[in-house]
Amino acid sequence: MIINDNYVLIAIISFIVSLITVYLISRLRNPRLLAPDAHKPYKVLVPKIGGVAILIAMGAVTIMAYLINDTRLVALGLVTLTVGLIGLADDLKGLPVSVRVFLPLVPALIIPVVVHGYIYILLIGHVHNFFVVAFLSMLAVTVMANAVNMLDVMNGIVPVSTLMILTVSGAISYMAGFSYALPVTLILVLTVLPLAVFNWYPAKVFNGNVGSYALGGAMMGAFMVLYNAGTQGVISALPYIINGFLIVITARGFRPRETLKRPVIVNDGVIHANRTPGSPTTLVKLIVMKKPKTEREIVRDVLLLFLVTSIASLSLLAVVI
Repeated sequence: MIINDNYVLIAIISFIVSLITVYLISRLRNPRLLAPDAHKPYKVLVPKIGGVAILIAMGAVTIMAYLINDTRLVALGLVTLTVGLIGLADDLKGLPVSVRVFLPLVPALIIPVVVHGYIYILLIGHVHNFFVVAFLSMLAVTVMANAVNMLDVMNGIVPVSTLMILTVSGAISYMAGFSYALPVTLILVLTVLPLAVFNWYPAKVFNGNVGSYALGGAMMGAFMVLYNAGTQGVISALPYIINGFLIVITARGFRPRETLKRPVIVNDGVIHANRTPGSPTTLVKLIVMKKPKTEREIVRDVLLLFLVTSIASLSLLAVVI
């Protein structure tokens, strides 16, 4: 399939908007918009709202999608914008945990309206019930938003893993016969790429809750439902899901990070597991449980896990080809 010129243009414009925005954010020096990079052996303050680049770029994508009458992409853009704004409000003002965790349920309802209560899930089949699709949409958006937010703890993990998950999920959907998934995958990959570069170690910007919510709940969660990528998306995103499950279980519910004991301890740039009773279990804590590691080593290990699960999801091609 040759991607329509309209989508190529949207992808290029989105990339440029995202790149310019994230560069400008990296130059911010307002103390209210900076946060310490806790895992470095040196003290450094980094702009904490890099995810705003995703919002602005997806705002442009949504407008252009409306002009070419692509309702699925409009829905994806709207969900990304609204869920991302919830994260931004939390970054700037702070939101109660119950509000931040469950508010993404509302914009997720855009999805079943657009797809008219019909989706296809690999290995399961067609789903025609509006309420089932609404439930799956709310589940995908809310779970992914919070799961990604819980693992957004070190440079580069979220945007790079997002690129892996979207690329593999979109490719499998395309191979399964849903040709409309391919151009959107290109658009999303080019939208996220600048943030991935600027968030890579050593980070010039942090994603912030605005970034983790926009990329996780909105972009990945909504993409899974809108573009029939649920099965492969869940397999690819297993490290997020496992990490979130571990935290919720060991912390006994959704609680603000500030009220929890840190799962790891940083000593001169080397990260150790915090063995204090009451410290929640996380994927990062498990990685350093036997041997302390640097941030670079942990990021490498986490992304290797995402690579493994993304490759594992490719086994679904045996079903669709």
